[in-house]
Amino acid sequence: MFLNNRVRMSMKKSIFENNKDRHDFPKFEVPLYVRCSGGDYQPCFGHLGINGFYFETSEAPLIGQIIDIKVVLLGLGMEVKTRGRVITVDKTGTFVKVAARFEEIPFETERMIARWLDMLTHARITPVAA
Repeated sequence: MFLNNRVRMSMKKSIFENNKDRHDFPKFEVPLYVRCSGGDYQPCFGHLGINGFYFETSEAPLIGQIIDIKVVLLGLGMEVKTRGRVITVDKTGTFVKVAARFEEIPFETERMIARWLDMLTHARITPVAA
């Protein structure tokens, strides 16, 4: 559909800027494996949406930091890997709550995530509250 990644990313950016309220998109609970600054992937509780992901951790990444994630798309039997840029960090209680937006996500990965979200929506799985 898109001629190249630059066109696709430009299109996504304009869609995101036109839809500033990211809470309009459904997000679903999923186990994530997160790698903040090299090293091994750490399992985390999280949410996955079309624009990015949210997770809770014990170490606080910096806003703007790039994070690698792996996620198993339950029901599709697939594991996808991608990256995100941290947009918010909330240090409350014993955990740090982190939200990240996808960064340079490969088309196939984006497609699989969209398919998974659509499948859960049609299965009438309740999305997490914004």
